Amino acid sequence: MTTDTDEPSDANVLRDGYSHESSWELPELAPVFIIISVGLLVLGSGISTAMVLAGQSGITSLLGWTLVTSALRWIDPSTSTMLLISAALIWWQYGSWQSTERGGISNDIVDVHIARLRTIAKWNLAAFVVTIVSVVLLILASIMQNTYSGSVLSTWDDAVQTICMALGTMLLSLLGVVGLQRILAASRTDIGGDDWE
Repeated sequence: MTTDTDEPSDANVLRDGYSHESSWELPELAPVFIIISVGLLVLGSGISTAMVLAGQSGITSLLGWTLVTSALRWIDPSTSTMLLISAALIWWQYGSWQSTERGGISNDIVDVHIARLRTIAKWNLAAFVVTIVSVVLLILASIMQNTYSGSVLSTWDDAVQTICMALGTMLLSLLGVVGLQRILAASRTDIGGDDWE
């Protein structure tokens, strides 16, 4: 017959019986796969535009801005939403690991997971920054493209829709940047300061 005192003091098992180790866990892998998926969207759009560019003998100003707009067609509120879901998973995982109710999980394991989440958060933050810079470039390209097309009102219908969509994407991205900055600032103190930078 075993008692509670017979259990090893370094047991890393929560009340639900789930064992935690320092290896990757599914909630940590999910944001990584989301970030990679967004990266593939960007890569595919860039390669597609490069292939179109390779078939051109001369590039006019209109064609140049059109190609920039084409290269940035991956920008969409759904892209930022995917990155926000990734940030939410990081936030949830961080809250879970820094909780005081760790069920006997050793501090070393907790530190490994928090350090890993900081790295993923930095990747996610970089993806948001790239998105914001790309949004600014897309808005500029849309304006310049239609300026070279002419000032007829009907030529601006797609540009207005594109600019509004880009602004919506930027707002979602800024929300993600603020949230991830807070996670990075809080986690810095949880695992010993700048040593984990």
